Amino acid sequence: MEYILQTDNLSKVYGTKTVLNHVNIHVPKKSIYGLVGKNGAGKTTLMRIICGLTQQSDGSYTLLGKSNDAAVRNHMGMLIEKPGIHEHMTALENLRYFSLLFGLQSRDHRKILEMVGLQNAGKKKARQFSLGMKQRLGIAISLLGNPNFLILDEPINGLDPEGVYEMRKMLETLNREQGTTIMIASHILSELHKLATDYAIIDGGCLIDEFSKETLERACSSGVQIMVEPEYLENAKTLIASRYPDVRCEVLSNQSLHLYEKINPADLNQYLVENKVRVCGLGANNEDIERFFVEKLSGGRAV
Repeated sequence: MEYILQTDNLSKVYGTKTVLNHVNIHVPKKSIYGLVGKNGAGKTTLMRIICGLTQQSDGSYTLLGKSNDAAVRNHMGMLIEKPGIHEHMTALENLRYFSLLFGLQSRDHRKILEMVGLQNAGKKKARQFSLGMKQRLGIAISLLGNPNFLILDEPINGLDPEGVYEMRKMLETLNREQGTTIMIASHILSELHKLATDYAIIDGGCLIDEFSKETLERACSSGVQIMVEPEYLENAKTLIASRYPDVRCEVLSNQSLHLYEKINPADLNQYLVENKVRVCGLGANNEDIERFFVEKLSGGRAV
């Protein structure tokens, strides 16, 4: 497997406090990599080191196959903590300003605004933006260099449900259509699970575990939840009953079903798609996922 980022015993010490302790992570190219951990776990420190904003105390890392090469960061974009936007400027003016500031080659700024859903912001100043619009503008700025690797620290914090949905769809599109590798730090597991293809759990500055979405799905054993377009619900239910006659299937809403058995989500998805059902989402039950992460963070003890 090809990795866009690998760390080797990466550590950071402030005085007598160790905030990162020999962390080894592997971020696959074109993945959406979720960093999970409580506040203060070390997620932001790890990201700041990778972005060249903080110097590690020990260990090393490679980006795009090169060891801590400043030139490689020209292929990275980042949004760590609050977006550094100019509130007296419009979205377009912000992009033009930061392009000049960073000495970046001219790109189609209007196209970038369209990518992040700000194409209709017009002459509105950034100070008039909602929090979600400011977050999207921050991501637009991070996209100016046409990055291969995007690093985002808590990008959905403080957003309303509509803003969270729009942010998720935007990141999915960047990953799928642009092939952008995205690292996201978040403690909102329900949303991270809808995005991430790979995970790392960090607690107390230590890497607890690193695994793929497939591993997570297999570990969460109390069933599978599936969402389809409403007009396909009855057909999906009939197909599931035919393929899995011994599995209890319950309709949760006009587009959501829950299967109360541990079956392979990928096989189910392929079966439904082959039978012309439009699947919107599929995965393990959120409660099982949250329990999985909580048990990992508590050393495997159920809490």
